[in-house]
Amino acid sequence: MGVVFKTSRTTTHVRNVTGGRAAPPVRRVLSSAAVMQSSPTDAGDGDDRRFPYWRRNLKVIPLSNLLASLGFGLAWPFLPLIVRGLGVHENLATWVGWMVLGFYIVSFTMNPIWGGIADHYGRKIMVLRATVGMGIAFTLLPFAPSPMWFACLIMIVGFFNGSTAASLTLLVANTPPRRIGSALSLSQTGTLVGQTMGPGLGALLGAVVDRIHWLFWLSGVFLLLASALVAVFVREVKQLAAGRWRLQWIGPLRELLRVPHIGPLYLLAFIFSMLWGGNITIMSIYVLQLLPPQAAGIGAEAFWIGAAAVALGVSGAVAMPVWGRVLDRYDPARVLAFSTAAAALTHVPLLFIQTPLQLVLARVAFGIGAAAMQPAIVRLLKDHSPPGMDARAISYGSSFQFIAMGLAPFTAGLIGPALGLRTYFGLTVVLTVGALWLWRRSGRRA
Repeated sequence: MGVVFKTSRTTTHVRNVTGGRAAPPVRRVLSSAAVMQSSPTDAGDGDDRRFPYWRRNLKVIPLSNLLASLGFGLAWPFLPLIVRGLGVHENLATWVGWMVLGFYIVSFTMNPIWGGIADHYGRKIMVLRATVGMGIAFTLLPFAPSPMWFACLIMIVGFFNGSTAASLTLLVANTPPRRIGSALSLSQTGTLVGQTMGPGLGALLGAVVDRIHWLFWLSGVFLLLASALVAVFVREVKQLAAGRWRLQWIGPLRELLRVPHIGPLYLLAFIFSMLWGGNITIMSIYVLQLLPPQAAGIGAEAFWIGAAAVALGVSGAVAMPVWGRVLDRYDPARVLAFSTAAAALTHVPLLFIQTPLQLVLARVAFGIGAAAMQPAIVRLLKDHSPPGMDARAISYGSSFQFIAMGLAPFTAGLIGPALGLRTYFGLTVVLTVGALWLWRRSGRRA
């Protein structure tokens, strides 16, 4: 059955496809004036009719994201140990670096393609594609007989990568607009908790299991559990783009970049990923540089490296629900501008700090201030994307984030030995301020 929602901008055809159940029919369409005059109770009833499954999805998807990110973070830090076990003892860092870069290049290439399929065939199947595909690939990784075979399997993981982007796309398409901010923040909280718990749990299990391969099998189990939750409990009302799907990469990107706000949003997505995920390994190196020689040692190094990583994850997870309520109440464009300014401001102390404790405190401040960037970017990409292209718009943003995660350590590796990591951090501050200026300028021009 097809339902047509008419608005002042466009007409969107919605097919009620719910994975086994038919969505309740929408018996009437409210005009904008009627919506403005309706009571809060009427607005809530209208939300439940148009988006009948959003409450259930909001309970399941954050848990699924937690399991998926926990599975990924559980084994990913131990890639060098697997590669070394395959016989690579010389140039181990080079082997691992090329594998990780290849992983992100494949993810960068494939994510917009998956977004196009989601626009034409549905968002739920893309969440299942990512979690099932990555889960199976992780279980196969320990069976690689050589480093080259291992590298090929890593590329397969990158081929299916993108569970977080797929789940965010599913949420924004099946959540009432006035609830999107809270929904995105809650979903991201699940991801942050999983990212924070994963490496710690992996370190604990790595000390007790006989073979490090078991961590990869356990990662596969967590990812498959995440897919099972989505398959059984998540429902969607499919909002499909008109026409047949065609394999394209550059064409849709050009169309999106013609929208005034999209280009600056992609730049901000790149900057956010560089500051948040791309800087994690760089902060570990910075900890080693800040530790005084008399305090150096495996125990102290591991403690402060872990403290810096946990400080970011915990502060972001605590701040995310608060930012979600702010996004529901205030203009997301202004929230994004404020959060980006906070991200730049909290990176300035990195130019002057002298101790690991000061670094941990700076990461806490950054996690609190910058946590709103990701949900605000996704919300604005949804709002400004052309009709029928919201999944692709969000997927391209995730692609730029993937490439940022690979380029940040690479750039720091070039700048750090020659000019020092403080110079690299100064460059990130300048780039963040420049991206903020472009975003504000695009708003004034629009």
